[in-house]
Order: sequence, then C-alpha cells, then structure tokens
Amino acid sequence: MKKIILPVIFTVSLVASNYNDFQNQYINSYNSYKTQTNQEYKSYKEALEKGFKEYKKSLNEGFKEYKKSLSKYWQNPELTTKTTFVEYSPDKKIKKKVDYKNNQIEIDVIAKNETVAKKDMAKSLISLSTENVKTAFNKNPVLKKVNAKLSQTPKLKAVIINKPVSTEPIVADMIYKTPPKPKQILDYSINSVKKHKIIVKKSKVPNMHVYKLIIKLPPRAFLAKAKIYKNEVFNKAQKFKLPPEFIYAIIHTESSFNPMARSYVPAFGLMQLVPQTAGVEAYKKVYGSKKILTPSYLYNANNNILMGSAYLNILYYRYMKRIKNPISRLYCSIAAYNTGAGNVACAFNSTSKDYRGRTKCIRSRGDYNIYKASKKINQMTSAQVYDYLLKNLRYNEAKNYLKRVSKRMLIYKKALSTDAL
Repeated sequence: MKKIILPVIFTVSLVASNYNDFQNQYINSYNSYKTQTNQEYKSYKEALEKGFKEYKKSLNEGFKEYKKSLSKYWQNPELTTKTTFVEYSPDKKIKKKVDYKNNQIEIDVIAKNETVAKKDMAKSLISLSTENVKTAFNKNPVLKKVNAKLSQTPKLKAVIINKPVSTEPIVADMIYKTPPKPKQILDYSINSVKKHKIIVKKSKVPNMHVYKLIIKLPPRAFLAKAKIYKNEVFNKAQKFKLPPEFIYAIIHTESSFNPMARSYVPAFGLMQLVPQTAGVEAYKKVYGSKKILTPSYLYNANNNILMGSAYLNILYYRYMKRIKNPISRLYCSIAAYNTGAGNVACAFNSTSKDYRGRTKCIRSRGDYNIYKASKKINQMTSAQVYDYLLKNLRYNEAKNYLKRVSKRMLIYKKALSTDAL
C-alpha cells in the first residue's frame, strides 16, 4: 500500500506546487501588465490634457496678438464668431463680414475717399463670391499657424488628429442659385455697390474715413446653405439613429450654417465641437481611440457633422438611456448638448438655489447624477419635462437653446417632408 500511496502523494504535491507557481506567475504578470497599462493610460491622458492646454494657449495668444495688430486701424476689431465670418485684407484696411444670423454681408473699407472705397468694396465682393472654406482657412494667420504647430509637435502626434479642410463656399451659394460665372460675379459686385447706401464714419487712421456697405441676402438664403449638407445630415442621421431635423436644428442653432464658425471656448465649425470634451468622446465612439481634433479637422464639414452627430448619439443613447419617454429624452439631450449632461441632471436633482436665484449644484450630494435624475424624469410627461427644464436649468443660455432647437426641429421636419429643403 505504501508503494502505491507515496507516488500519488508526491504527484499531487508536485501538481499543487506547479499550479501555485503558475498562479503566482500569472498574478505577477497580470499586476505588471496592469501597472504598465495604467502608466500608459496616465501618460496618454497627460499628453491629451497637455495637448489641449497647448492648443488653447496658442489660439488665445494668437488671436490676442492679431486683434492687437488690427486695433491700429479699427476702433473695435471684430473676429469670426459662431454666426459671423470676418476676414481682413493683408494690409488690414478692408474688413469683409458675413453675418449668417442676420442674413447680410458687410464690407468696411478704410480709404481717403468714397471713390477708392467703392472700388475696394467691389473687389471684396468678388473675392467673397469665389471664397470657400479652404481659402478662408489659409488666409487666417492664426488658425493656419496653430494648426501647423499642433500637427508638427512630436510629443502631441499621438493625440492630435489632423485632416484637410473642406471646400464648400463661404457665401456664394446664398447669393446665386447656381455656381456663378465670372460675369455674374462682376455684375453682382458692381451693382451692389451702386445701389446700396454707403455709410461714412470717422477712422483711427489719420486723413481717412471708414466706408461701410451693408447688403441684405435673399430671405431664404440659409436654406440654400442648408441644402449643401443635406446628404451628409441624412447619412449621419441614419448611422446614429437620429432624426435628420434634430441634426439640422442643432447646426442652425450652433452656427446658423457658418462653415467657419468659431467660439472662445474654443469650438469650431457647423456643430461647434469642443475639441477637449465632445470632440474627444465623439472620436472615441467612431474610431475607438481618444484624439484631439485640430481646427482643420473640424473645418471639414463632413468630419464636423460626423463628430457632432456621434456626440448627439452619445447623449441620447448613453447618458440619457434611462429616460423612458423618447421626447423627454430628446429634450434632455438638446439641453445637454449646450450645457452638459451633469447640469441637466442637476436641474432635476437639486432643490436649492444660489444667491443669483439659479439652481445650485453640489457634486457631493449627487446633483450631477443623471441616473438619479432619470427616476424623477420618468414620473413626468414630456411637456412637464420641457417646462421643468426651462424653469430649472442653471443658465439662461441653455434655456433659450432648448427653446430654439425645439422650434427649429419642427421647421426642419416640415421643410424636409415638403421637399422645401
């Protein structure tokens, strides 16, 4: 019996010993892998944060310096905003502005007399009629410089994604029904200067005046601009399971279809994507990795609509997924696109106000928890959710945003159903 038992005991002991060794090796390997992965993620996250800080710093310093150079000629220098495109001549004495929100073109010229000013105005209108996003981007000294700097910085290459800008027109599609011929452009430019009143103001430049021309665009010009993006909007609406009127209403509210839209945040393009937050999340959803999107990437309309639609999908199907009523979920997603999901949650979770009378949000008590807010939202009708948001969202901007997007969704739904768009 002993001869039989001893080998068995030895074998079992050997197996146990081998298993323990294997287990220890596995645990050590796993811990090593986990440490390495955490370090890699930490390094990547640090590069991401550093990249955006560099991004924002370069833009702010660049535009501050550019505005300073303009102030030698202009009393209150204007730069491009969410709903306006502004461009200066190389000598900084001519300012071209397309106001997409108010549907008009403005040309300001610093000149010695009206005759000289009118010639410059006509030339500027010709230039605007042939300008597209690519040429506008390349003429912008700050955007071009910052984009190149980010793309060429070795330490940021892992987290920066760069693509060429698109080539849709700045304003020609809003003026002409079909792509214009040179004679059409010339006639339009000369006639516009002849038939419109020129406003004269005092200039900062000695012995000169500022001559201003304002041209109203056709009443439904924005629809012509919207048509350019129709295929892309429908494509992304299908891809991300969103109503096309939802995407259209967001574009209209964010930028009024200004293809060169820019805000101080900074955010860029039609759907005003913020590179650090929405841009990073959207890119990860589409491509599986986190990247910082350069200005040129977001000034490509296809990229911008892709990322904007992806982020709307994230809001509607991830952050707001526990909201059962689809209309209530839509209202919350609209508000979140403007003010963030946390602030939407706080509107329902918080019961206190700050000294300004705004909803007070305290993280430690769970005010920013959207899942907690969903329970309350699910007890309301969609109309009640809408009214509650208008009353309790922290910022008036978000309240007005919800109103505008909701109304425009109805307008675009009708326009799309009647083939007006």
